[in-house]
Amino acid sequence: MRRLRALWMRLGALSGSARVGDDIDAELESHIAEHTRAGVAAGLSEEESRRQAVLRLGGAEQARQAYLDQATLPAIESVVRDVRYALRGCRRNPVFAITAILTLALGIGATTAVFSVVDRILFRSLPYAHPGQLVSVGLTAPIIQHEFMLGGSYYQWQDQQTPFTSLTSETGVNECDLTERNPQRLSCSKVEQNFLPTLGVSPVLGRNFSAEEDRPHGPRAALISYGLWVSQYGRDPSILNRLVSIDTHPVRVVGVLPEDFEMPTLEKADILEPEALDIAAQRKADPGAVLYAFARLKPGISMQQAAEQLQPVFDYSLNLAPPRFRSEVHLRVRSIRDRQMQDVRQVAWILLGSVIAVLLIACANVASLLLARAAARERELAVRSALGATRAGLIRQMLTESVVLSSFGTVAGCVFAEGLLRLFISLAPSSLPFLAKAQLDLRIVAFTAALGITAGVVFGLAPSLF
Repeated sequence: MRRLRALWMRLGALSGSARVGDDIDAELESHIAEHTRAGVAAGLSEEESRRQAVLRLGGAEQARQAYLDQATLPAIESVVRDVRYALRGCRRNPVFAITAILTLALGIGATTAVFSVVDRILFRSLPYAHPGQLVSVGLTAPIIQHEFMLGGSYYQWQDQQTPFTSLTSETGVNECDLTERNPQRLSCSKVEQNFLPTLGVSPVLGRNFSAEEDRPHGPRAALISYGLWVSQYGRDPSILNRLVSIDTHPVRVVGVLPEDFEMPTLEKADILEPEALDIAAQRKADPGAVLYAFARLKPGISMQQAAEQLQPVFDYSLNLAPPRFRSEVHLRVRSIRDRQMQDVRQVAWILLGSVIAVLLIACANVASLLLARAAARERELAVRSALGATRAGLIRQMLTESVVLSSFGTVAGCVFAEGLLRLFISLAPSSLPFLAKAQLDLRIVAFTAALGITAGVVFGLAPSLF
């Protein structure tokens, strides 16, 4: 037997079950012949000696099967056998199979389509370095929807604030014209020189604005979006330091923004230019330029602590407001994600929960179909049990059948989800964040696959345990 174990170790390097079986047969026959000769030498007849040799092995066929199982990975063969049996079952009962697959496709497809929409709202991180430290900060008033700052007090805040490692601003997005070859109407935003460093973003090509460029009458400079670089300039690296005409003024391109860059306000910006505000004039202005401010919290500082530490500079700004408006002006510090999403996150959770409930209903319906089918198969299962099938084997077979159904349902669900997603994009309000970027990418497909396997196990457990 030691020789047989050594043989099996050598067989592990072989490929092909036929060759493995032939080698085991040859070694078994050699082993039996050796013991037969020893029995004949001891005075037994050849027939009796061979019988004793076979008995010593526990039976030739049993020994052969035991070592063949070890050499051919029986677990994998069992799974393949169960899958084949499940596929034959689908062919024998196509109405049941198609009904179950379509039911799952509807549930999985709806869940996948909605997940692809809410994924960026709820789960994906923002395209900034350490986005959890970034906040939107400013004053709130009935006249402006989002928090804002005024040039007359913004720089006082910047000088005296303590909870932030940096505080930056931008003036919003406005239309502008690229007036060189192939003129285009674009979106431009003016930002402070420390805007990109505060967000933790670096250009993929070129550099950020210099301090000199962010001064009144400084050199005109611009950072262009990755999309504009591709569509207008064909990814030409020589775009750096080239003069382009924006609103008929020559502006030097100093860098290209990352492909995934987005403004904290989610407004589209094809071109960034320096604010180039006269800080001395802004400090004296009343009220000054309207700015939108963003900041990076110091490590260990919460948004509530930041608001408390900003109270003195807020009181300073409040004194600049007309007395009749002071009761309507408040301080707000919130995460950039909260500013972007507003109340959409709550709606997204409700929507996702609703489609998951639809999926659970689909699983319950398929489980009911499988229970009814299992009742009709009682005789078949009883016969298989009488022939030696274990309860664990029967449960494994039924789970395999449910996973096979869920796999077909998942594939059909992906096709349904693609069509449903396009319908969402065409019908949903354009104000829904990231809607235009929703797609069935690798992350969504992985989610769908995990969803399908989980669904298969969930609705497959019911009939397998009864």
